[in-house]
Amino acid sequence: MSNIHYFPRYSQKENMVTNNTLLLFSRLYNNSPDKFRRLINAILEDSGIELDTTVRFKQQEKISSGRIPDGLIEQESFKVVIETKLYGQEHIDQIKGHWKAFRNEDKQIFLWINKEPISKGYYQQIIEALNIYNDSNKSEIGFAYTTFKDICRCFNDILQEYDLEMKTLIDDYEAFCNESELIDNADLKVRVVLTGQTLEQNLKYNIYYNPSERGYQNTKYIGLYKNKAVRAIGETSCIADVRFNIEKNKLEVLGVIQGTLTDAQKEIIKLVTIEAKEKYGYSVDEGRRFFFVHKYFETDYLKPSKGALMGTRYINLDDVDGFNKEMKASEIAGLLKGKEWDI
Repeated sequence: MSNIHYFPRYSQKENMVTNNTLLLFSRLYNNSPDKFRRLINAILEDSGIELDTTVRFKQQEKISSGRIPDGLIEQESFKVVIETKLYGQEHIDQIKGHWKAFRNEDKQIFLWINKEPISKGYYQQIIEALNIYNDSNKSEIGFAYTTFKDICRCFNDILQEYDLEMKTLIDDYEAFCNESELIDNADLKVRVVLTGQTLEQNLKYNIYYNPSERGYQNTKYIGLYKNKAVRAIGETSCIADVRFNIEKNKLEVLGVIQGTLTDAQKEIIKLVTIEAKEKYGYSVDEGRRFFFVHKYFETDYLKPSKGALMGTRYINLDDVDGFNKEMKASEIAGLLKGKEWDI
């Protein structure tokens, strides 16, 4: 017999995903207003916003007219406008239109929910546009962002062992998100890239780079491939698009996708760019995407099948026997050493 689902599965459209997310919030609020307050503030925490959803009961309190009514029931006026995106779309004009939904609430929050964390560039676009809007309309709309994965994590964090009904609810919501591919599993993926003659350079500087225009999928780890095996694995610390003009000694940061690009890393980019031209004959006129890792750890994950590795491939660590989510990059490298990659 199949399980009964709290959340419909028959559609992956944005309105269905939004409806299921609102249903999750609504069921929690009906179960416990206090747990809902803790959940929404956990979601808003990284954005520096706090929301008071408490209903207060007061007796014999003087009001502005000077009179004292027998009792008061009050709640802070607030509105949270939600924008749900499934595929990382960046439509700033569409977002601006949603801000008109606010009226005269004391607390106004625009909440952006997506599969993947918001990019620094798009976040800055929204903040700049929102500042202009707030100044023009004398409003104080706050911007917050989260992911479906973080909603599931925050929900689980506020539950106790005895909250069986709510535990069943969040398990089904998380299953819905996984089935709809709304959970970003970057923590479980290794981006395997071809290195060839640059392997030693990559290991020396804890870096990998390729042309900026190539496709990119969010992953936590980088794997360096050469001669029928993944030779090293490292955890990504920073990703940036950078152009360096050797003749003018001019470095231009086109965008930081992840982490913070340090001055030391900028110097490394200069060095590897010069080496790439002098040793390997690479063209350096166009910008490149640079992936920095904390440290590469050597491994030997073998590809027994015939033929070369064609382009970038991905390892799903959940498919590797013995893997657990608490492992560090060094432990993952040790786990993969000597194993065969069924690809």
